[in-house]
Amino acid sequence: MTKSDRHKHSRSRRSRRGISTIMANLTMLVIVVSMSSMLFIWATSSLGSYAGGAGYWYSSRSNANQEKPSVESVFFGKTPNCPGGASYCVTIYIRNVGTVPFTISSIYLNSTLYSQSYPPVLVSQVQQFQFPLSGQTWVKGNLQTLTVATLRGTVVQTTWVP
Repeated sequence: MTKSDRHKHSRSRRSRRGISTIMANLTMLVIVVSMSSMLFIWATSSLGSYAGGAGYWYSSRSNANQEKPSVESVFFGKTPNCPGGASYCVTIYIRNVGTVPFTISSIYLNSTLYSQSYPPVLVSQVQQFQFPLSGQTWVKGNLQTLTVATLRGTVVQTTWVP
């Protein structure tokens, strides 16, 4: 093989490598562009379906951040007009110091649930709640934990000594 033959042979070999390298790069570019477009289409369709639910969740959390129940006072003792004819009652006064009305979903006294149908507490309004203590034993001077939860998920926990 002469020198010129070797030169032609090596040049043709280089050009073939160059073409395969260019083709490999173009193929990878086509794959990346097609995968990116598929990912974009999937993301826009998926996020579009979840946006409605997320918007509702954020707006409800915004309202929950505006409600502020405040337990003003709690009284334990004998009450003549106690519901259910019980001799001992707990009377709770809850004020709405927030900017939106709220509805109480549950009231707990020492982890005992007192469930009723509660009226909404309007802004700057004080609402009285009264529960019989027939099944609950409490002693004067013992610490009592009162927990109030609203329908939007706001929880206020206070402690009282009768």
